Amino acid sequence: MHADSVPLDARPAVGAGQAVCSAGELRPGQMLPVLADGRDVVVIRTPDGGLHGLEDRCLHCGRRLSHGRLHVAVTATDVGRYEEEQGRFVIKCSGDGYEYDVATGTTLFDSARSVTRVAVREADGAIFVGAPAA
Repeated sequence: MHADSVPLDARPAVGAGQAVCSAGELRPGQMLPVLADGRDVVVIRTPDGGLHGLEDRCLHCGRRLSHGRLHVAVTATDVGRYEEEQGRFVIKCSGDGYEYDVATGTTLFDSARSVTRVAVREADGAIFVGAPAA
């Protein structure tokens, strides 16, 4: 049986993480909502291949961030002038527009507010979700 066809709850936990999908299932620019250790987590593969995990709940409206949109962060240099911040990606809540830096979990408008980061790693052809990231 191919690893992709094994139900998630039947995939073995390895070390401090739970296998949630094969590495090939999560392509650059995609997000995957998973239940890991009783928590809703969104696993994010950024367009540049980075792997991140966040609590899958907006701080403000409670909607799943995995229902939102992943995009490159932008900064305003002047009225109507925006520049992409290469290598920095955000997830935008579909409910209220809150935007979160996928690497830190912080909101773009207030760095003191953030969702919980969750450790994710790729190993042995799989993606594992573990304890909250430091």
